[in-house]
Amino acid sequence: MKAMRGFSLVLGFLCLGGVLPALGVRQGGSSLAPLPKEEWTPAKARHLLLRAGFGGTAEEVMRLYRRGLEGAVSWIVDYEGRPAVVPECGILPMPLVRREVFARMSEEERRKLRNERRREDARRFRVVRSWWVDRMLRSRRPLEEKMTLFWHGHFTSSYRDVRNAWNMLQQNRTLREHATGNFREMLHAITRDPAMLEYLDNNRNRKGRPNENYAREVMELFTLGLGRYTEKDIKEAARAFTGYTFDRRRNVFVFNRRQHDDGMKTIFGKTGRFDGDDVCELLLEHPACAPWVAGKIFAFFGYENPEPDLLRELGETFRACDYEIKPLLRRIFLSRAFYSEKSVGTKVKSPIMLLVSTVKIFGMNPPPGALLVGLAGQLGQELMAPPNVKGWEGGLAWITTANLLARANACDVLLTADLGGGWKERIRRQARGRDRGFFRRAIASWDPGFSAAGLVLQAGGGSPERVLDGLSERILAVPLDRGARARLLRVLREAVGGEGPIEPGRLLHGEAERKLRELLHLLCSAPEFQLC
Repeated sequence: MKAMRGFSLVLGFLCLGGVLPALGVRQGGSSLAPLPKEEWTPAKARHLLLRAGFGGTAEEVMRLYRRGLEGAVSWIVDYEGRPAVVPECGILPMPLVRREVFARMSEEERRKLRNERRREDARRFRVVRSWWVDRMLRSRRPLEEKMTLFWHGHFTSSYRDVRNAWNMLQQNRTLREHATGNFREMLHAITRDPAMLEYLDNNRNRKGRPNENYAREVMELFTLGLGRYTEKDIKEAARAFTGYTFDRRRNVFVFNRRQHDDGMKTIFGKTGRFDGDDVCELLLEHPACAPWVAGKIFAFFGYENPEPDLLRELGETFRACDYEIKPLLRRIFLSRAFYSEKSVGTKVKSPIMLLVSTVKIFGMNPPPGALLVGLAGQLGQELMAPPNVKGWEGGLAWITTANLLARANACDVLLTADLGGGWKERIRRQARGRDRGFFRRAIASWDPGFSAAGLVLQAGGGSPERVLDGLSERILAVPLDRGARARLLRVLREAVGGEGPIEPGRLLHGEAERKLRELLHLLCSAPEFQLC
């Protein structure tokens, strides 16, 4: 039965996936013209909360809707007056080992110390990732964490290469500090970031032996896009970035003048004794920079491959506000394009988006961040450890025949964690090796505080048909397939004991709650639930 369900899930999503590319030719708002106020609806408020954050309950959606379009966008964008709720991460840098102490050790003692420090740093890294997911779950500033997630996929670094939990935490803080600030300041900050310098080998970039990794990626992936520069530009920029390194003992940026090439360089047709900061300014002056970066921001929040005219508008907006990110976001979130048919319900949720939004949409108490870190990793998204410098491919690449059923099972863990039964065994089977104890500890004390019966009653009274449609509107970004709706309706009728109007008394027993949880699991398993 489970195998058949998995096959039908995959088949359903592949059919839906075949439709997604066609969405690129839909009509509707391919410009930054503002959405008329009279077109602002609860459905559009739900879209804004889901894309600019991680979604929310029907009540939270209605509170946002009642603010009106401009008020809702201001609430999303101007978040600084609200507390973040989650305190700062409590880890500290690894304690230094004095050189004279290390020198007196035997080789075996040194090897033992290195292994102990690696294990301790890995433990601290788990704390960092769990802390970040806690912020996604609990923060009253959803856009701040969503933009931090965006910049993490843009300015990628991986713990596998950095191997320093403190530096990964500091980079995460840098991305958050500049999340909706100024891109110019962010670019300069990331150029001096120890985790980035380690990840792209710029700490090995020295006069006479230039390393081109950072120079190449800062052009191709961070600012301009492929083909907007020459190989000579990369070589000359690499010379400019020589000497940009960091102190490994103090984990702070250092400009090493002795390792810096201060000779004349020609980049983008301009000549001078450029250093790394000068290169950042040359990149920002390049005509391709503003539309490239603004286009990536729009694609993250709106839809992929925005039209040339829209890209031009985005670039003009970004450059006119001197790379301030907030005015760009505000214009995007107010635009017709953002709420058009090409945008709504056309993006596949990343694993972390799937999990966090499930918690928020169903109004659950936030689970331990460690639980979602582990589940997201099983679904192919290791936070702070992307597969390569390009980050995660995203889109339909998140969906494979191997992981679609796993996505449904991960939602099932969240929906049934407090019911007992087989979920603990599923975690044991799914978790790899030592992760099993990690999962058990993460979920042991979690009370989801969630009632499927309560959600059904909130969706509106009346017939099972009306209740199912109400649930679908709260949970899904696009309407259910007709066949899926018919199957779910049968499950709902069985759960409530008939076809007549649903009475609260018929839901107040454990078996009804279990069947309603099964209904919600089936909704979460639907291809439509994978979209936002």
